[in-house]
Amino acid sequence: MLSLFQRKRAAVATAASPTPAANPPKGLLRPESAASLLATPRRQKLLEHIWQRTSLSRRQFAVLYRAPLERYAELVQQFPASESHHHAYPGGMLDHGLEIVAYSLKLRQSHLLPIGASPEDQAAQSEAWTAAAAYAALLHNIGKIAVDLADDSVWHPCRSHACASCASASCAASATPPG
Repeated sequence: MLSLFQRKRAAVATAASPTPAANPPKGLLRPESAASLLATPRRQKLLEHIWQRTSLSRRQFAVLYRAPLERYAELVQQFPASESHHHAYPGGMLDHGLEIVAYSLKLRQSHLLPIGASPEDQAAQSEAWTAAAAYAALLHNIGKIAVDLADDSVWHPCRSHACASCASASCAASATPPG
């Protein structure tokens, strides 16, 4: 399961890779980079909150937190977190993941772990427990993504929820299955 978060090493190409089509087929979305997915002001604010709740330098944060969060963003893309409950909109899974990580670190700050250990041991293990809370929060719905990605049906963001912004004719027209 952790292989979902590990970058695959690019094999040395012996033949030129095909150039992707300029536009994906109607009803499909082209995968976005982590940078573009995380670029919204709200997501940037969540990333800042996550960093502030760690005791790491920016460089350490980039390796231990930012890189896994970027890989998560690339994995979940524009998936909603649910079909009809919380975060049921394109990108909802990414928002939900970032919110849960930020909230778990906020809760983590009020607990000295491991319980019953000496203050010295708690201090020495503090950042490891913080990372454990963040990773557990990030992974709490990963099974959902694995199941959703294994489904053979074509996913389209406008068919997965019913928000006011998707009541427009253009969105409704694009929500019909291709072919």
